[in-house]
Amino acid sequence: MKKSLLSFAVLMMGAALFTACSSDDDAPEVKKVDVSNGVFVLGSGNQRSNIDGNLSYIDYTSGTVTANAFQKANGKSLGKTANYIADYGSKLYIVVDAEATIWVCDKATLRVIQQIKTTDLLGEKDGASPRAAVGMDGKLYFTCYGDSYNGGNGILAVVDTVNFAKQTTYEVGSYPDGLTVANGCIYVANSDYGMGVKPSISKVNPQTLKVEEIKDDLITNPMQMVTIGSDVYSLDYGTYDEMWNQVGAGVRKITASGNVTKVVDGTAMGTDGKKIYTAYAPWGAAEITYLIYDPATGATTSWSPEGIFSPGVIAVDPVSGNIFIVSYQQNPDTGYADYALPSYTNQYDAQGKFVKKFENTATGPISVVFNTGVKYVQE
Repeated sequence: MKKSLLSFAVLMMGAALFTACSSDDDAPEVKKVDVSNGVFVLGSGNQRSNIDGNLSYIDYTSGTVTANAFQKANGKSLGKTANYIADYGSKLYIVVDAEATIWVCDKATLRVIQQIKTTDLLGEKDGASPRAAVGMDGKLYFTCYGDSYNGGNGILAVVDTVNFAKQTTYEVGSYPDGLTVANGCIYVANSDYGMGVKPSISKVNPQTLKVEEIKDDLITNPMQMVTIGSDVYSLDYGTYDEMWNQVGAGVRKITASGNVTKVVDGTAMGTDGKKIYTAYAPWGAAEITYLIYDPATGATTSWSPEGIFSPGVIAVDPVSGNIFIVSYQQNPDTGYADYALPSYTNQYDAQGKFVKKFENTATGPISVVFNTGVKYVQE
């Protein structure tokens, strides 16, 4: 072929490609959409009744509950005293205190990918009693009581989420528990085991390796942490009087500058990332109240969820806004909450209207995470 003809052929091929590409303007756009498929409910079990930690799954599509889902998927128990469940990427992390273990599971199948033995990873002292976990920047951060048992401090440990190898550790406060990510830092609730001697919030900066202790008279027994915007919120169990009545339990707001205020009463807390929902059932109280705090306005409203006997966990689906309350059953003989029976979970819509009751959703309910993800749809 002559050079002039070859050039013309190439030119025409380019024109054809340009025409084909220009037709893409009429093609449907693909949009990424957040979805939520169900709820994982973790139970701590009950050592007195020899009940191990357990995991149930509520499937939105089928409307059914799979009890003992971890055991069914893996043919073995979680172990004694499960304490926390977290999701990060495609994995679930189930923290089991008494076994010094974090189970790493595939979120889709619940099959175990790795068992992290915290005492093997960190040593017998630092790895004692893992409590909670959170993911950030391809790493898993988790708390351990560590040397708190001997009057020392606890540990915030870091592993990568591919090989689960130890990256580093930080010394935090006394009996560290829940934690959250905010402003590029990890905030840790140091409960001091409710002793009220040295409770605090640790602010750990992974970039500078600096650990800052936030102390305030309002920080008395912090346990759970969540983030909304640039502020973190700590559920504080408060103190107990001489008759063991619980006093001062509620949510504390901690700003990026370290200012602490109490914003709403509560003994259980959940959030959809916009508002904070609490159940307020302090030991010794005659009634239970349910409150919603809006950080954008500072307003608190109350509501009365149908069918709850004794709330253990409250959680809010970040996609649908549906509210889930996990409740203990009433013991028919004593009239009190029965901690050895499976819990039940009530679902309410975003307006607080009852939707459905799910039976057999974990014994000793302690932690909830939603099975969220993304899908791609054509518009």
